[in-house]
Parts: sequence; structure tokens; C-alpha cells
Amino acid sequence: MTVIDNPTPTETPEAVHNGKGRHPKAGIAFTVVALLFGLSGFFVIDPNRTTTFELDQTTLSTGTVNTMHIVLTAAGVAFLFGILFLIGLPSKLYKLAVVGGLLALVVGALSWVVTPAVEFPIEFVLLNTLFLALPFIFGALSGVVSERSGVINIGIEGQFLMGAFSAALVASITGNPYAGMIAAVVSGMLSTLLLAWLATRFQVNQVVTGVILNLLALGLTGFLYERLMRGDASLNRATTVPRIGESLENMGLGFLTDIPVVGPMLFNQSIFVYLALFAVVALWFLLFRTRWGLRTRSVGEHPAAADSVGIKVNSMRFWNVTVAGALSGFGGAFFTIANNVAFNKNMTAGLGFVALAVMIVGRWNPMGVLAGALVFGFSKAVEEYLNSMQDNPIPTEFLAMLPYAVTLVVVAGVIGKAVPPASNGVPYTPGDK
Repeated sequence: MTVIDNPTPTETPEAVHNGKGRHPKAGIAFTVVALLFGLSGFFVIDPNRTTTFELDQTTLSTGTVNTMHIVLTAAGVAFLFGILFLIGLPSKLYKLAVVGGLLALVVGALSWVVTPAVEFPIEFVLLNTLFLALPFIFGALSGVVSERSGVINIGIEGQFLMGAFSAALVASITGNPYAGMIAAVVSGMLSTLLLAWLATRFQVNQVVTGVILNLLALGLTGFLYERLMRGDASLNRATTVPRIGESLENMGLGFLTDIPVVGPMLFNQSIFVYLALFAVVALWFLLFRTRWGLRTRSVGEHPAAADSVGIKVNSMRFWNVTVAGALSGFGGAFFTIANNVAFNKNMTAGLGFVALAVMIVGRWNPMGVLAGALVFGFSKAVEEYLNSMQDNPIPTEFLAMLPYAVTLVVVAGVIGKAVPPASNGVPYTPGDK
């Protein structure tokens, strides 16, 4: 009797050793970066240099630390996490350790970058982080709904533009920003109807269709801007919605905004922030705790199996993509109403594609999307602050590049592989296997 040995399983990026997950790519990346960061700080930074952090929105208190000490500490923490990744770390602690290591490096880098005579406004940056993350949250959530259903939505950029234009126009005509927000939702849904129809009825290439729809939205909004808004400025004067802090003050709850760090970030924001956080939680619950979510995930992962149990795959994809357009259209209102800014041609500047990157970073999960959007929002907030800071030692364009570098790291599998739904972008004909 011939005995066939069991083949050795292919080693995964997260190899198992002594019951612990090893993450060699992340370990090497963290140790190398930490060593370079620490050595550079040791030889370059003046030992007597200090960095001051300020709670600028509430207590107006400051704290001064030795710059070299905090840089070396941050490098040491990141290096320690790198070693743990190499020798083995419980999988439940892996993501937390990655966040801790990255946070240490960010704090160290900010301490180094901030001009010694300038105070770093912690609360201002955190407040702006959440606010600037809004378009990425809405756009990425739109991508999650669409791609979980099996349809690639490259047209988020165009949906942003349509939402921004419609919000500005309707809010200007009615004098009501909430009417503009509703118009943004409707325009987003209408702009995705064509994608949904072509993808489900004619099974066209979804990537090409999305690109064409982006160009169509760019041309249409540009044409309408020239014909309507440029000739009549009253059609491009949308008012914004008040911050919640004003309402809390009238209700006698103004003390909430005075809570250090948390107060300005959570209790003195636009209604857009609260709607975004609600959308994240609601979509997570709907996707993973309801029948609709199970069916949505099934048509995106295995449409033939869904069809075999009576789910109308293409019908569900059609309506889900339309709903996804409502989210991205509402995200477009951020560019005009939320910022109290007049509409201008191509004002979204490619942020719809960044939202797709956030979706990938978030692994097609609403909670992951929120985390990824905050990373991008923080980068934008720091970039804006450093742009206004005197004697900024590094080009702010470099900071603007960092979120894209993070996306490449995730896609490359250093922090784990980002795997899309199995049938994402694959047309389905009823009866196929």
C-alpha cells in the first residue's frame, strides 16, 4: 500500500509559529523605518530643541517636551512593535499594534516638523481631521455598497461633482441648505442610474463606463456652471448649515464643547459629521446583521448561489448601485454647502478616486472605511496646518502624498491582503454557474 504524504501547505503572509501569528513584512518595514527615523533624529536634532503642543479650543493649556526625547521614544516604540511582528504576535492584537506603531511614528514626526517657536494646535487638527474625512467617508461607503453587490463604481468622482453642483444650485435658489442636501442625494442617484442599468442590463465593462460617466459629469457641470452660475452669481451663493455647538449652547449644554480634545471634535461639528458617523454604523449593521446585507454580500461573492435560492441578482445590483449613488451624491454636498464655498468647475479635484482608495484600505467594511478616512483626513488637516506655519521645513506636497503611500502599502499586503468581493465587476446572466 502506497502512502502519500500530505503536501506541505503554502506559507501565508501571516505564518503561524508557537500559536502566534508572524508578520514578517510588517516586522521588517517597522524595524527599518524605526531605525532610520531614530538614527536621523539622534544625529540631526539639536539636543536642546523643544516642541510645544497646545489645547487651543478649550483650556488653552500647553505642554512642552524635548524634541529628541520624543522622537527617540517614538522610534523605540515602533521598533519594538516591529520585533513583535517578527517573533510572533496574537492575531487579535495585530491591528492594534499596527495602529500603535504608526501613531508613535506620527507623533514623533510631528514633534520634529513643528517649528520650535510655534505651538501645535491639537484640538484644531483633530476637529479638522473628522471634518475633512467626510467626502472620503461618503464616497467610500458608496463604493462599499456598490462593490459588495458586485458592481465596480469608478464614477464616484462624477457623483461628487453632480452632488456639489446640485446642492449649490438648489440651496441658492431656495435659500435653504437642507433643500440643497436633498438635491445632492437625488442627483447622485440619477447619475448612477445609467451605470446600474448598463452594468446589469447590457453587462458592459464597468470600469470603462465609470470613467465615461466621470467625464460626462465633468462636462455637464462645467457647461451648466458657465450657462447658469457664471452669468448669475445669485445661483451660486449656497448657505451652510450651522455647527451643532451653537444649538447645544442654546440648550444649556455648551459645556460639552469645552471638554478637552473630545469636545471640539465631537460636539462642535457640522451636521454632515453626525450623518457620516450614523451612515457608517447603520451600513455596518445593515450589511452584517440583516437579510438585505446577507443578500447583498451573496450577489457580490457568489451570484449563482444567490440566484439558485431565488434572489434576483441583477435587480438587487441595480437598486443597490442606485442607493450607493445617493451616498456619494450627498458627499458631493460637502464641497459646497458644508464648506460654505461656491461651486466651481472640477472642484472635487480627484477626491472621488481617493475615496476608492479609502474603500480598499477599509477592506470593503464600513468600520474600516471610517478608520481609513480618518487617516486621509488627518493627513489633509496636518497639510493645511503646515501650509500656514512659518518656516515649514518640509514640502507640504510630501504630506499630501502620504495617504497614497499608505494605500500602496495595504494593497501590497504588508498589513494584510485587501481582497475584494469575489464577483466584483463580473456581470451575471441568470442561470449561469
